[in-house]
Amino acid sequence: MSDWGVLFLLFLIIMTILSLTNILVMKISGENKKKRIWSGIFCILLTPVVFFLTGLSVSPFDPYGFGTGMLMMIYGAFFALNGVGIIVTGLFLE
Repeated sequence: MSDWGVLFLLFLIIMTILSLTNILVMKISGENKKKRIWSGIFCILLTPVVFFLTGLSVSPFDPYGFGTGMLMMIYGAFFALNGVGIIVTGLFLE
């Protein structure tokens, strides 16, 4: 598979997991603002777990490589920003 195909597949996997996280948070919190804020905090607290799980799952393909570290940082940052977005929507939307 070409480099662009792998990059597209990786992007698709990351967006799918973030979308499923958002759907799960919205189903659990419903219309309750307090539950949505706590769900966002929980997502932020899960960011280190996601960071290390990403490293463990990608490391066999690129052992101790720069790409593994960058992928871990990018996915961890996306997951943390997702948690911040959930908190912001919980604070400002009715």
